[in-house]
Amino acid sequence: LVELIVVMVLLLIVASMVAPRMSSFFRGRALSAEGRRMLSLINYGQSRAVAEGVPVLLWIDAGNSTYGLEIQAGFAGADEHAVTYTAEPTLTLETPAVAAEQASELDDEKLGLPEDLAVIRFNPDGFFDDVSVSRIVIRQGDEGALELVPAANRLRYEIRPVTIAN
Repeated sequence: LVELIVVMVLLLIVASMVAPRMSSFFRGRALSAEGRRMLSLINYGQSRAVAEGVPVLLWIDAGNSTYGLEIQAGFAGADEHAVTYTAEPTLTLETPAVAAEQASELDDEKLGLPEDLAVIRFNPDGFFDDVSVSRIVIRQGDEGALELVPAANRLRYEIRPVTIAN
């Protein structure tokens, strides 16, 4: 019985030393998983725009930590495949300030972009539009951050760690 108690005490000591390190490991996994999920949604939106031949929007509501994918208003009826995701509560989303609402060249029609939301607009040719957000930052408190930015060739987005200078 004494040996069992000694073993249990040793396990308790080891567990108390490992627990703080494991909790930071799992928090880091949440940041990585959210970045991968958003990148997957970006790739899906690009593929969907090409496959269906309509502009597709990936919108980001940084204030509510939500984002989603839908066909741009005016190009189809109800979007049966629209999706919305909410980031884990420990994460925050950041995007550059949203520019003024986009209009056509003749200013005779609005382009159907969501008001006050950052968007990535995928054209039917698969490229993303100039109105698309140039940087999405996913932050987890002061512990770390990832950013999704267009690749150098502007054909896709990629995940990069945020440097201190950013």
